[in-house]
Amino acid sequence: MNVRQGPETVFDRPVEQILPELAGATATRENGRVGNELVFWSYRLADGRNAYLFACAPLEGVDCDTRAQAICPSRTQVIERVGAQGLVRHLRCSSMAVPKAGDLHPGCLDNIKGQDLVAGLVQCQ
Repeated sequence: MNVRQGPETVFDRPVEQILPELAGATATRENGRVGNELVFWSYRLADGRNAYLFACAPLEGVDCDTRAQAICPSRTQVIERVGAQGLVRHLRCSSMAVPKAGDLHPGCLDNIKGQDLVAGLVQCQ
């Protein structure tokens, strides 16, 4: 799945305040997810290296370290890993629904709540 929304929809402060390595970085728009619990965004760091910022919801049965390793097709190097507060969106959908005008997700209850997340920066090797 492609991720179109930026990290500003997850974090309530600039990402460089969460991970200082992102100061002066430029988003490159190669974004994605690993399962429903981890989302990532690509950046070119100020020193020219490419890296991925990730946010993971450490729910029961979710290993955020394993999910972060799956961002890269080969070896993944963790540059930094921190805890951060963020917003998580839960969609609870019924199998049958009658769409109404303007419904983005017919038959779904959309719930956004604050949650402790694992955030980090990784580089593909």
